Amino acid sequence: MSAPRQPQPRAGSGGSGGSRAMALPRGFGLVPLLLLLLGGGRGRAIVIPPEYSLHELQQPPELTEQPPEQLVVFPSDDVVLKCAASGNPPPEYRWTREGLPFPSPSPFPSPSPGPAPPELAGVSVSPGGGTLVINATLAGRLQGRFRCAASNALGTALSWESRVIAENTPQWPKEKVTPVQVEEGDPVVLPCDPPKSAVPPKIYWLNSRIVHIAQDARVSMGQDGFLYFANAQVGDSHPDYICHAHYLGPRTIIQKEPLDLRVTPSNSVQSRRPRLVVPRDPQPTVVALRGETLVLECIAEGLPTPWVSWRRLNAPLPPGRAVLDNFNKTLRLREVSEADDGDYECAASNGHGTARRGHRVTVQAAPYWLRRPQSGVFGPGETARLDCQVGGKPRPQLSWSINGVPIEELPPSGRRALRDGALILSRLEPNDSMVAQCEATNSHGRLLANAFVYVVELPVQILTPDSALYAVVENQTAFLHCRAFGAPAPTVEWLSPALEPALQDDRAFAFTNGSLRLGPAARGDSGVFTCRAHNAHSNASVSARLDVRAATRIEVPPQSVTAKKGETVTFTCRATFDPGLEPRGVLWLRDGTPVLESPDSDKFSLAGDALTVAGVDYGDQGRFRCRAWTRLDSAEAEAELRVVGRPGPVRDLQVLEVGERQVRLSWTPGEEHNSPVEKFVVEQEEGIFSPGRFVELLTVPGARPWAPLALSPYGRYRFRVLAVNGFGRGEPSAPSAAVSTAPAAPERYPMGVKGEGNETNNLVITWQPLPPGDWNAPQLRYRVQWRPLEPGRGRWAEATVGGPPLVVRDTPTFSPFEIRVQALNEAGKGPEPPVVIGYSGEDLPLVYPENVGVEILNSSSVRVSWSLSGAERDLRGRLRGYRILYWREGWVGERSRRQSPPPGTPEPPPQPGVLTVLGEASGAVLGGLHPWSRYRLQVLVFNGRGAGPPSAEIHFHTPEGVPGPPEELRLERFGDSALGLEWRRPRRPNGVITGYVLQYRLQNQSEEGFPLEISFPAGTLNTTLTRLEPRGRYRLELRARTRHGPGAALVRLASLAPEPVLPVLGTVGFGEVGEDFTELRWTLAQPQANIEFEVEYMSKTTEEPWRSSGRANSSLGRYRLGDLRPGTSYRVQFVGRNHSGERVAFWESEVHTNGTMLPRPAGGFATEGWFIGFVSAAVLLLLLLLILCFIKRSKGVKDKEDTQVDSEARPMKDETFGEYRDGEEKASGSSGRSLGAAGAALGSDDSLAGYGGSADVQFNEDGSFIGQYSGARGATAGSSGPASPSAAAPLD
Repeated sequence: MSAPRQPQPRAGSGGSGGSRAMALPRGFGLVPLLLLLLGGGRGRAIVIPPEYSLHELQQPPELTEQPPEQLVVFPSDDVVLKCAASGNPPPEYRWTREGLPFPSPSPFPSPSPGPAPPELAGVSVSPGGGTLVINATLAGRLQGRFRCAASNALGTALSWESRVIAENTPQWPKEKVTPVQVEEGDPVVLPCDPPKSAVPPKIYWLNSRIVHIAQDARVSMGQDGFLYFANAQVGDSHPDYICHAHYLGPRTIIQKEPLDLRVTPSNSVQSRRPRLVVPRDPQPTVVALRGETLVLECIAEGLPTPWVSWRRLNAPLPPGRAVLDNFNKTLRLREVSEADDGDYECAASNGHGTARRGHRVTVQAAPYWLRRPQSGVFGPGETARLDCQVGGKPRPQLSWSINGVPIEELPPSGRRALRDGALILSRLEPNDSMVAQCEATNSHGRLLANAFVYVVELPVQILTPDSALYAVVENQTAFLHCRAFGAPAPTVEWLSPALEPALQDDRAFAFTNGSLRLGPAARGDSGVFTCRAHNAHSNASVSARLDVRAATRIEVPPQSVTAKKGETVTFTCRATFDPGLEPRGVLWLRDGTPVLESPDSDKFSLAGDALTVAGVDYGDQGRFRCRAWTRLDSAEAEAELRVVGRPGPVRDLQVLEVGERQVRLSWTPGEEHNSPVEKFVVEQEEGIFSPGRFVELLTVPGARPWAPLALSPYGRYRFRVLAVNGFGRGEPSAPSAAVSTAPAAPERYPMGVKGEGNETNNLVITWQPLPPGDWNAPQLRYRVQWRPLEPGRGRWAEATVGGPPLVVRDTPTFSPFEIRVQALNEAGKGPEPPVVIGYSGEDLPLVYPENVGVEILNSSSVRVSWSLSGAERDLRGRLRGYRILYWREGWVGERSRRQSPPPGTPEPPPQPGVLTVLGEASGAVLGGLHPWSRYRLQVLVFNGRGAGPPSAEIHFHTPEGVPGPPEELRLERFGDSALGLEWRRPRRPNGVITGYVLQYRLQNQSEEGFPLEISFPAGTLNTTLTRLEPRGRYRLELRARTRHGPGAALVRLASLAPEPVLPVLGTVGFGEVGEDFTELRWTLAQPQANIEFEVEYMSKTTEEPWRSSGRANSSLGRYRLGDLRPGTSYRVQFVGRNHSGERVAFWESEVHTNGTMLPRPAGGFATEGWFIGFVSAAVLLLLLLLILCFIKRSKGVKDKEDTQVDSEARPMKDETFGEYRDGEEKASGSSGRSLGAAGAALGSDDSLAGYGGSADVQFNEDGSFIGQYSGARGATAGSSGPASPSAAAPLD
């Protein structure tokens, strides 16, 4: 088979030769290697990759620009038909007109190459291109069908045919226009009929003022350009209805002669049913082309104006593509397809009838591509298949050409065949390169496609780089690439690192594109593989290195978590990697989206292999995936986060089946939040009496989203529902619609009815008022009835009141009554209430306890017994219990120390202790008494009114007990190994003090160790401990002792080590010095933190005292001294306080400020006479006040000392530091004496936290002791006596 080598469309023409070189299909050089062979290279083209090295490439011609299918020109227009093509060598262009060479008179194409045909005058082809230009003067004579051919050494490409039409400038023929005269209400049609043209004009109706004629449902223009009036009106009369035709080609607008429309008014205008004037054919048939727009039109006349509607008889109108225009008179159907074939109907209606018209639509199609032939590059011996499949209606006719010559005109060949519209070229040879044309035609148009077949011979080249490295991990599949190209297609072979065929391994597989698949890979597969490619002309080889690494594994995967809302959750993902693989890491994904930290939120935190989700919410739940990755592989593990919590609000709450006294609620459950709903709680609001307050009404199971409710009369109810699960109650739903009920009689009677008197002769009746929800009406009253409970049971007395209480007066004391309370409202009475027994008021008892006795139980408790005799009526009320009143009168053997109050001042009675015993009883235990004390007591009985007369007074005293702790312990440090102690007797001796016991030990000794112990006689109140651990810290415990044993201990901690309180400075100096300031800097000789001290200064040039600048902190190391005068010398010192509170200066220096000294004022207010006199008077007044205070203080101290001497003179008062008076415990004062001139209390701050009330101990740097005394204090004055076991308050 030999294809024509030169363009030969129908007649021979000259051609150009040239060297034959390989050509690359246009556009194919930009795609990667794609070597696709089917059945040994049959039917599929090869694509030359861009990496393939070629010194010269040829390309068959491919058209890049073609003339239009139709060109309409006018007298002033030249005919310009563009034609351009790509190719190598550059193509040459030839034109035909009506199938003949143009402008040459000889046939086209020529069977042999030759020069181009000579040009006609006025006809030219652009140099180096194919654009044909015909002068406007020749356009009318040379109109017809033109075609362009582009040829080079590899073939000829043809353009489609272009039809050239030459028209004159359109003009409206002269015509005589007569007025159009109609009666009011008649239909009118104003014609237009513009001159015909290959390109239809656009029609406009305007008046003489170039204003568009207003159009509406009554007046509108049809597709034919006519102006239709459904019914004429008098206002339509105008002499200037002008039709304008706009021709786009010549850019000309022409107008018809004005039409004069005259509408004659009529008094007999009658309505009429619609009549369709367009379409004129009673059964129109429309042919629509596939892909274009179908236009159907219906214009009707009638009075009133008809309205047009459309429908499709066999199917609905296609939504989105059907559009109604021109006031529904035009139906446009865009993008017509075969499915739009069928019957369409328009209907015009106006209330007096309907006119219908059916349109039969037949959809046909111009030829369109189903499968377009594709150009391709083929190797020798291969088979080329060019498919050409076309659709259309009527069915298009197909024809094939090769290099512009119809295939029927070519010599027959056994290697060329037509099968099912496809051109098949088998056993291709190098000289078979060609351009084939497939053309399809039917009555609606034609299609043309060019496709070349380029046959080449190419040596083998391997396009994959040599020595490429392929890295995989074990158990992965490795792909080693060997992209080889050549024509014919080369054969590829792989060799293993042992230079054996790689396909001997069952795990290996070779693809047709040359790649080798090996998998699953093992660590032993690492090495160098070799790829060899060869065809009949050449061969080539490359090597590829395979590196197999250890796989990434997740050792500890994240675990699924169920968390409550608001909790913090952490997922951990621990992975192992091949040590030689970098980069690598762990990536977290949530539902497929990477989880990243954000500077604006702390929701997600990534730290190493852990992901933390803070404050989880329902939106955070999902599947969290951990991906451990390297550049070669990745491993993944997944965990689920479920957030649980209270359920969401229910939805769609509805009130159904509303009855007189009942409704039915229905709702849709909300979000469960991963915890099933256990129940629903229905809440109710009663809007009349308690608006805005929802109360819980009932609960229903979680599987039942509905509830029947019973309602009370006279209410306006709203409801809401909330869901409950294992994590609590959810938010309530929105309130329901309100439901109201009518009033009715009360359905309940009041509860809690009582009858009690608050006076001796009345009865107070009380009850619990019904809540407003039980009123069943706007108002509610109560019917109260009562009568004495006696054998006769007289008539009921009654009263109607609005609410409790009701007071019945003039009743006997403590008498029983029958009582009942009934509710009633405007609708009637409530149910009959039950009878309740009540009593009138009580009076004070007339009886008192007798036979009162006291039994001593121990030093702080006694048993009191009594009996009650007399008639029960003398109680005059219900027996509520007994009260024991008791008074402490002092220590056993103590004489009364009461002093007579000043004249005219009555002494307040002593307050007794009270023990209340409820109910009927004949005795009680009285505890909490002081040992070794004298008491008296009385017992009385009480009822609801109060207490009766007391019993006879009983006196007793409690036995001796263990003493309380010493009242005070003062310590003084005598050097580093001696300690002085002084103490005071216990405030509560609880007996005769027989001595003291002192225990002490080092503070750092074990608690189990035995302390040192010293006993002292009762008269000893001080001692000195020597030979102690130098600078040691000691714990001391001091106890008093009676015949019953030692009492509680007074604990102190003491330290023999001195403690500094002033900072110990290393170096002190001046930093920067200015005119009005200087900066002080220092260092500490030993670590001391936050010790404050004063910075003082004074001028050396003027007489003034030390002035304080402020407080400095030892830890800061600097201080700025300001407010100084320029050019002045100053003395500066640091002042602190020692343990005694004395001010001590511990550093001093001098400094001179910069600048010139400013002169001071000659005088000030301090030198004025009035100021000196004022200061002198103030000093004198202050001195007088000090003298008076001193005299008063001296007198108070003397009185106190006299009192103490009087107390110490009594035998029983030696161990006593206070007294009990009138049932009260009085606090004694501290003596305030010092152990020496430099003495002070010794102790430790530690004792305050551990034991309470200890001394504060500090030392000066020289070891001198500074401090204060502190000790246990007694009860404050005015407190009540000993606490009783029950301490019940009187009922009155």
